[in-house]
Amino acid sequence: MNREVLERRTGSLFERLWSPYDEEQFRESTALFRRRLDRIGFDVGYFKGKRVLDAGCGGGRNTIAMACLGAAEANGIDIGAAGIEDAKRRAADLDNVRFQVASILDIPFEDASMDLVWCAGVLMITADEDRALDELTRVLKPGGKLYLLVYADEGMRWPLINTLRPLAQVIGHDRMLAAMRGSRIGPSKERTFLDDLYCPKLDFYNWPRLQRMLEKRGYEAITRWPDSARYDHEHDLVEYRTDMEALQRIFAHGRTSGDEVGELFGLAHDLVADAVASVRWFETAVEGGRMTLAEAMQCVIGQGHHRVLATRGNT
Repeated sequence: MNREVLERRTGSLFERLWSPYDEEQFRESTALFRRRLDRIGFDVGYFKGKRVLDAGCGGGRNTIAMACLGAAEANGIDIGAAGIEDAKRRAADLDNVRFQVASILDIPFEDASMDLVWCAGVLMITADEDRALDELTRVLKPGGKLYLLVYADEGMRWPLINTLRPLAQVIGHDRMLAAMRGSRIGPSKERTFLDDLYCPKLDFYNWPRLQRMLEKRGYEAITRWPDSARYDHEHDLVEYRTDMEALQRIFAHGRTSGDEVGELFGLAHDLVADAVASVRWFETAVEGGRMTLAEAMQCVIGQGHHRVLATRGNT
């Protein structure tokens, strides 16, 4: 898939994921930014007076959060035009926020113009990860900070998702969304699962690979945030299983249609049910003292997402 096709399909998917959030839900998703930073002891005063870029901003929640934390100028770029328009609407009362349609492969800012570049959940879905990282680095000032969130290549969830993705393609986005709405999992889960199942490209990183990519570009003080930064389905075994059970409810609802697509929903349901049962086995092993919680977490969740903060060197 070439870049043009990939970006068109990716933009078409993601620009629709944030509009279902009502104002209260969107404010809650924005507040999550601050809570995650507080959890790891990051000084949110860092943002005051800074010029920041949210690269691949989606609906703009992190851009708006950084603006509310005192950024002098918070810029958000994304390839989804409708998502950018929704973000502009939500930030209408903020005079330190700027949104525009742009790709992280061609960032429309000058060299060394940003104090902080925030790029969460984007690098692994681009057409050219090396060019993307070069661009993120280009616009960052020497001594500036880069935040990346990318998916790790461990745990039980992503192998399950990758098995489900071909089935989801045949089921189709609209039938899947209808099943999500019917199972009442809520806008946040809808966004997550539509992303997982229909994003045209997904890549996964082990920690040494990601370190090498950053070191090659002269980054220093490369820090992978600790497990305490987890605030979603990776938080513990129960949350991990609960996330899978929401996915199971979607496929359970879809299989009731009785047609060929319903059969695919049924097959997908059974795959998820087996994964849920596997997580329960590990929970029981921990409860029975046959395994430590840390051992079970490593088997079930692995490294989790990589949340990385790095400083651009002066060279």
